[in-house]
Amino acid sequence: MKIAIIGGGLAGLTAAAYLSSESDTEGTVFERSPQLGGRAFTYEKSGFTLNYGAHAVYGIDRHTLLHMEQELNLKFQSKQVDKRKVMYAKHGQLTPAPLDFVNIVKTDVLTATEKMKFVGEIAKIIGNIHQLKHHQTLGDYLDHSHASADIKELWAHLVCSNFFIAPEDARKVSGAVIADYYHNLFLSQKPVNYILGSWATITDQLIEKINENEHWEIALKEPVESITMEDGKFILNTKARQQLVYDQVIFAMPVQQAVKMLESTPWMTSLEPYKESTSTEVLVYDIGFSKVVARPFHYISDMDNKMFISDVSATDYTVAPVHGQLLQGIAYLNDDFSDEEQKKQYLEQKTQRMEALFDTYYPGWRDHVEVKRVSKKAMVSSVKNIHGNKLLPTHLQGVPFYFCGDGCVGKGELAERAFSSARTVAQSILAKKVNVKAHS
Repeated sequence: MKIAIIGGGLAGLTAAAYLSSESDTEGTVFERSPQLGGRAFTYEKSGFTLNYGAHAVYGIDRHTLLHMEQELNLKFQSKQVDKRKVMYAKHGQLTPAPLDFVNIVKTDVLTATEKMKFVGEIAKIIGNIHQLKHHQTLGDYLDHSHASADIKELWAHLVCSNFFIAPEDARKVSGAVIADYYHNLFLSQKPVNYILGSWATITDQLIEKINENEHWEIALKEPVESITMEDGKFILNTKARQQLVYDQVIFAMPVQQAVKMLESTPWMTSLEPYKESTSTEVLVYDIGFSKVVARPFHYISDMDNKMFISDVSATDYTVAPVHGQLLQGIAYLNDDFSDEEQKKQYLEQKTQRMEALFDTYYPGWRDHVEVKRVSKKAMVSSVKNIHGNKLLPTHLQGVPFYFCGDGCVGKGELAERAFSSARTVAQSILAKKVNVKAHS
């Protein structure tokens, strides 16, 4: 069986690693960029490792990476963020983030009575009996809830933080999705971990797995331009090569790109429900310091300005030189603008607010900057997880391709959905191959 995988991000590499592990398969991973990894691309500058996508993993002890570690023999280490050093900032005051029962007792975000009520909410989610799962959206649940304004604000802020979206969008996230996400997270013994060495630790091993099969190739800077089907075979054309024949094709790319590529094909009708899905974009501000500027906390989530700062190097020592420090600031963005000028001004204001946050909690930081990168529209998820958007199934009835990525149906959120959907697709194709052999 000859397989084409269009896209060399986390999903494409995962699918290829599973499929290439079978000696009687052959295939090509097509990647339009000069490097692999997609939004998990990692690069080094002046001794600092910068990630286009955050390499934090939520609930790693219940994560798809555990299956991949065993099935693909991956080797990696991770380190948990110190929950006692995760802070919320509200009205200029720092207080422990209510991440577990210990911090809930310590936090000033809620009153004593509210803390008891919030603990009850967590217990119901762990027991999978919380009413949230029966509501269409978080906003719908909060509108019907008798909770205090502070508890409602905390719910919206938690969803902002975990789904990387603005408060207005947080209220649009499906209640069932939120309940399932926190059910998994609250049961985790390791709620937030960093992969030591960043995503490159995983992607480099996946690439190595693919290269072990001499019948597989990785084609960089070679985007697929068109795809047709003749006599049950798929014909792909790129700028470099024409009339490439494959038995199966996997789209491992943002949903919007897959829809665009199939726009003028007979299969577009089936993809219509997914063409209007919007992506999740954030402002990312990375700064590397020549020395540690301050480290009484590892993570600050500003509830007033809807942004946060992670001291990434406090958990993953590999991302900064000895005695150095790497911070990553994230601002949740609205995407409702009347014109580009309004959007430009909004992003500039967000950048200034982020720098003001650095000034407040890392005083003197400007004197020690070695590396700085500001990405004003970084895509963290190809489909914003709000009611009205639809995740693309890994296989659509009447469409002969497979789909995988963080915008597809799968387990978890963000990177885990890319891993899990790719694993599902690869297992489906391999099972199909076995069935064909059995009947031939």
